[in-house]
Amino acid sequence: MVRRLTVTILVLYALGVVAVTIFPIRVRPPGYWTGEPWWTVLRWIPGEVDAPSFVLNVIMFVPLGVLLPLLRPGLDAYRRLAGVAVTASLAIEATQFVLGITLGSRRTVDVNDLIANTAGALAGLLILRLAVPSRRHRAAFGAGSRPSPPPPG
Repeated sequence: MVRRLTVTILVLYALGVVAVTIFPIRVRPPGYWTGEPWWTVLRWIPGEVDAPSFVLNVIMFVPLGVLLPLLRPGLDAYRRLAGVAVTASLAIEATQFVLGITLGSRRTVDVNDLIANTAGALAGLLILRLAVPSRRHRAAFGAGSRPSPPPPG
């Protein structure tokens, strides 16, 4: 029951992230961006970002850092979770880039989003570890059962 609820929340969260980062898709005619090269959508310099955008990207990935380790105890390590967060964030940025190039939506592809999203997932794991300090309890939560009591003695 608990695992099913956690999976449902994760799916709803993922749909929300897609809705915020990909949609709406604005299709523009090819001449709309005439004279502006495609690489103008790329932002490769870390730190050149407005604070509200950065903070919102951090917040957006906090649930990932909480939910994934509950469902996959192997992701209860900062390095592994960071890899998943970078991969998910890269997928979002790549999708935005492809949509921008093919349909003309021209959403920016920003290295700061990768940094903020990864930081958000790691902050989520930190919050989870502070809320549920025992790895055994976190694993049991994701499995949908109660942790067994420690052996006597």
